Amino acid sequence: MTFQYAYEKFINTYSTVEQTDISFMIWLIENPKSPFHLHGSASLKDHDAIHVLLECGQSNDEEAFVIGFTMGTDDRIKPWEVKLFKFISHFLYPKKNRFTKAQIEIFNNGFKYGSSRSNNRIGEVDWTEYNLDIPLKEIQLEFGIMDNELSYFKRDIK
Repeated sequence: MTFQYAYEKFINTYSTVEQTDISFMIWLIENPKSPFHLHGSASLKDHDAIHVLLECGQSNDEEAFVIGFTMGTDDRIKPWEVKLFKFISHFLYPKKNRFTKAQIEIFNNGFKYGSSRSNNRIGEVDWTEYNLDIPLKEIQLEFGIMDNELSYFKRDIK
């Protein structure tokens, strides 16, 4: 399956959200256009591409992993930003998006995996520079994502 096909399938399968449907608190810290965004933020389109790259759906478990991975790839991230994100996502996000303690651990796994990759700032990748009509596995390899490692770090996702 090509990355492009997987991306289109993701967009058609899941109810992707419009920018206007995102709560202010989530927009404030996760959107790169927010003056208060944390390092490792990504636009919605880029965020969806990262979901595909990591073979994740849209459950809160998978969301925690994707955000953790994205933040982990940003070499500018500071420990206080990680702590702040965990606090806000656990206590201040809207109920349906709020991370449980177990999901914070999944976030931690994603962060560890992201920070172990050699590619920095995946949230800022210009996806138009990639040939997306090649197999998803080849794109994953370009980003240093190995099946066995990905499975290990995603082990707690339900």
